[in-house]
Amino acid sequence: MKHRTLVHTKLAGWLIVIIAVSVFSVGVRPGQADAAPTISPATLSGGQVGTPYSVGFSATPCAGTCNWSYTGTLPPGLSMFGSSIYGTPTTAGAYAFSVTVTDTGDGTASQTYFVNITAPALTFTTTDVPGATVGQAYSASFAASGGSGTITYAMSSGNLPSGLTFNNGQIIGAPARGTAGSYSFTITATSGTTITQQAFTLTVDKGTFNAIIGISDGLVEGQTKVYVGGTLKGTLNGGDTIKVSGLDPDSIATVSVDSIVPVPGRTDIRYRAEQSSASVSQDSPQITFNYYPEYDVELKTDPSGITTISGSGWYKQGQPLAVTADDVVTQDTDSRYQFSYWLAPGGDKIKSQTLNIGISQAGQYIATYDLYYKITIASQFGSVQGGGWQKAGSTMKWDVNPMEIAMPGVLGFFGGKYKALLSTGTEIVEGPKTVTVQWDADYTTPIITIPLAILIVAGIIYGIYALVRRGQRAPQPIPYPSPYQAPPPPYYPPYPMPPPPPPQQAMPAPQTTVFMIGDGLKKPPQNTREQLMEKFGELLQKYEEELAQGKELPQSAEMTEMGPIMEKKSLPSPDINVIDSMPEKASPVEECGFTTKKLLRTVVTQWQNTSIKPIVVTPGDKKSAALAGGRTVTWTRNTYNEWELHICKLPTGHKGTHKGATEIVYSVLDTINEDRNYGPKQPLKPPIPHYTDGMPEVDIPASQIISSDQLPA
Repeated sequence: MKHRTLVHTKLAGWLIVIIAVSVFSVGVRPGQADAAPTISPATLSGGQVGTPYSVGFSATPCAGTCNWSYTGTLPPGLSMFGSSIYGTPTTAGAYAFSVTVTDTGDGTASQTYFVNITAPALTFTTTDVPGATVGQAYSASFAASGGSGTITYAMSSGNLPSGLTFNNGQIIGAPARGTAGSYSFTITATSGTTITQQAFTLTVDKGTFNAIIGISDGLVEGQTKVYVGGTLKGTLNGGDTIKVSGLDPDSIATVSVDSIVPVPGRTDIRYRAEQSSASVSQDSPQITFNYYPEYDVELKTDPSGITTISGSGWYKQGQPLAVTADDVVTQDTDSRYQFSYWLAPGGDKIKSQTLNIGISQAGQYIATYDLYYKITIASQFGSVQGGGWQKAGSTMKWDVNPMEIAMPGVLGFFGGKYKALLSTGTEIVEGPKTVTVQWDADYTTPIITIPLAILIVAGIIYGIYALVRRGQRAPQPIPYPSPYQAPPPPYYPPYPMPPPPPPQQAMPAPQTTVFMIGDGLKKPPQNTREQLMEKFGELLQKYEEELAQGKELPQSAEMTEMGPIMEKKSLPSPDINVIDSMPEKASPVEECGFTTKKLLRTVVTQWQNTSIKPIVVTPGDKKSAALAGGRTVTWTRNTYNEWELHICKLPTGHKGTHKGATEIVYSVLDTINEDRNYGPKQPLKPPIPHYTDGMPEVDIPASQIISSDQLPA
């Protein structure tokens, strides 16, 4: 079909030439043919596209000046200059044109020419294509020459491996995995009406792949070995990479590194790989092994060996360490150790009994204990302040209140009391100790009051006795005068004189009442006077016995129940039994309730690290990258107001100066929190400077901290 089209095109060209010749022949005037010059050559040879072409014309005769021109269509690429046509044809085809010469002396002549421009043969200049490798970029181009115009290319048969595509004379892409082998295909080139074909074969090799193995910057010190398939490929530092080539793309290679890397010259720090083995393949040819530091942490006590604290071992950087030390370690009944603080490796003291921190360095965390001894303050009377468990080497103050206490029984009723020889004192705590408060019996008041009471009672008894005897005594007779005396004056009694007594009759003896005091038989009292005399005799006898013994009276059961304070009771009336009238138990004595406060100063506690967190590195931030592996520490410090409280311990309603206890307490004024960043090896030091620096630092027991609303108004 294409051949027929080419033949038709050539016939049309010759027809155009014939028509043009006829036109030019009609245009020649009669009579001029003999005078016109003759143009040579008579015919022109054909040309080829892309091949230079030239031809020169001449006229015979030419008597004058000959001027040349042409009419019609020259083959594209050819031009006429003077008497010559030359150039390089670009388009194949049959072309007809007339060349005219004008002679200034003999006239004008024209000659028609036919030129056939043919196209060169269309052939492939590319005869084969390079081989391809699986997974690698590939490109190949096809070229052909000849033809009569633009050459186009197409794949007319065959196929390419997956991953490669054909586009207008070029193959591009990368062969997919599993496409290794040979592929045959045919490329067709077309230029105008000219077509040619060429067969090609593409070989795809499975090739090899390269693995890139890297070690992270976390391996700050030491080196790790890298193995691929069990074969040592190199030794790398942190941040280094290694390229392993020649690996089979159809297999998966196992890469391993040292799981633990020791640090030269140190035994308390090492580096551990997050994973020590991984796989690489053609699809995933790159891997990086990450390392992090581990610190050897030892938990101990000071003094050593008093108790066991579990938790020692290797800790990842930033891993929390949470352990609670025993508050009290008992040695025996009179001595024990009490927790004081944790001593961190950097020298920091952590007051909290529970250690809850993020590990950032190796070393020992020592639970420090203070030795305490049991101090006993023994006192037969009164209420004792002080004693208990006291820190070794400290100075303990004790006191007893009240300093005086009434004696139990009758002596106390008459003002007898016990006085503390020493009501307060201090002791240097060097070991277990019992401090006994000595009391001295004071009989001064009973010595004075009991004889006075005896005299008063005796006077009362004697007066009652005299009155009774006077009422029982008979009137006495008037004796006769002696013969040696003058007679008395006349006596006129208002009543008749009694008869004189018989001679030699004596006066009756006075009657006497006898009381038996003690456990022997006694006559039961018959009246109030006798009862009073009996009780007074018993009281006097008991007082004499106590004075004769000259020692402290034992504390009675009534005294134990009534406590250290007894109210003095008034002497009951004579008709009331003294013993039966005593109360079974004294009512409790209420304290005065007078309290004062005095602000002494403002103090602070030591800095405590209450929270440790690893620093999060922001990608692209140089400032945070410089702190990689560091930690953020939250420091806390409390400020307190120190108060002096005076609390009266005397009974309610007392007179005179208040007496009692003085206490030092603290109320929270403010809590300061401050976050600070520290590098991986930077020691943890509290904030310096700070506006609280210079304030007095006080170690405040929890028992001395009260809220502000508990302070007196």
